[in-house]
Amino acid sequence: MAVPEKERVKREVNWPKLAFLGVILLAFAFYTEQAMGMEWRTQAGRIGPGFFPRILGGVAMSVTVLALVTEILAKPKEKKVDAVEAAEEAAEPDLGRHPIALAAFVIAAAVFAGLFGILGAALAGILFLGATLWFLDPEHRIRSVIIAVGVPVLLYIAFQTGLNVGLPQGILPIG
Repeated sequence: MAVPEKERVKREVNWPKLAFLGVILLAFAFYTEQAMGMEWRTQAGRIGPGFFPRILGGVAMSVTVLALVTEILAKPKEKKVDAVEAAEEAAEPDLGRHPIALAAFVIAAAVFAGLFGILGAALAGILFLGATLWFLDPEHRIRSVIIAVGVPVLLYIAFQTGLNVGLPQGILPIG
């Protein structure tokens, strides 16, 4: 018995996801290669500037390889598609589910990068997290303010005091 053309089964392989993971893996490999060129120990025997980047690069590459292998070994999903749905999917570009939120986040990140040296790490982080959380989580304003102030200040103190990393102080006399 022939299957009606309307109920053909379409096998899907998620090529965009595989391509994305491949590009990310290449970026992490480049990052890790750069980290391996940095000294992992100072002359005084303390942790050097290349210590944490090496760990981060290795873990990031491992997780990306695991995601790639999982995606390759996953069985393709079978989906019944009728002719009208197939034509509509082909005609409409996939712009993502939240293009405005994505654009706002990219703009906020660019402003953060621009203000990082001018305002300092703590204040630029507060403004960045405050703006993004205010936009993305309008139901929880108080929690957004607490996170927006607490996380950058704690990170600044941890990096400045605990790791002795020179972050830009900016206009606030912190540290």
